[in-house]
Amino acid sequence: MPTTSGPHPGDERALASLTAAIGYGGIQATVLSALALVISGFSLYESSFKTAEIEVYVPPVVQYARDGGGDTEVFVVPVTITNSGARTGTVLSMELNVEDLKSHKTKRYYSAFLGEHQVDADAPNRSFAPLSIPGHGTFTDTVRFYPVGNPFPKIAEEAGDYKFSLSLVTAAPPRPDLVERLFASKVEPVVFERTLPWLSEQQLDQRRITISMPEKGWTAMPAAPAPLATGSPQ
Repeated sequence: MPTTSGPHPGDERALASLTAAIGYGGIQATVLSALALVISGFSLYESSFKTAEIEVYVPPVVQYARDGGGDTEVFVVPVTITNSGARTGTVLSMELNVEDLKSHKTKRYYSAFLGEHQVDADAPNRSFAPLSIPGHGTFTDTVRFYPVGNPFPKIAEEAGDYKFSLSLVTAAPPRPDLVERLFASKVEPVVFERTLPWLSEQQLDQRRITISMPEKGWTAMPAAPAPLATGSPQ
């Protein structure tokens, strides 16, 4: 009867291939597990721990008006504030710095009221109050900016180009945690230029109108025409 001896060369090669396959599978599983852990951690940070990231947007047209019988300048600015972070952000106030690009005079304004400029001088006003922007939330409204301190001299005494810098004053946590200390971001001012095309003291003072200040070269896009129906008539 034939007797068996040690393992054949073919058996050794099969065992080596099996060991290699098992080892490769183990490394692959480890890499996939680590990747899944990183993705889960990132998702948790984005959804629950990411600090508030406030951004502000201004449309191409703002408004210029007068209050107080024509003595007080008012800049009427629609704003949209977004928070792409997970934590709530609080906007305490807004500041608007305006520069006459011809004379280079500057003047500061503060967020006094919300809502459009009222034609009726006796209409009630909505005072600006701190805004709480929840995580992944949005706030949209019109803000009326009034001069800081003495309303004289006025910044807009004639038609021309004006440069604006809109800054948000946000609240800082009294006891910031590690995430706040490491990743909290500062809200950068929004800088834009607008053109005052004309100026009428009488209409501003007596009729309390607003004058549109568009971005230079900006024109409203006309509505796209409805597509024509295709096909042969019945």
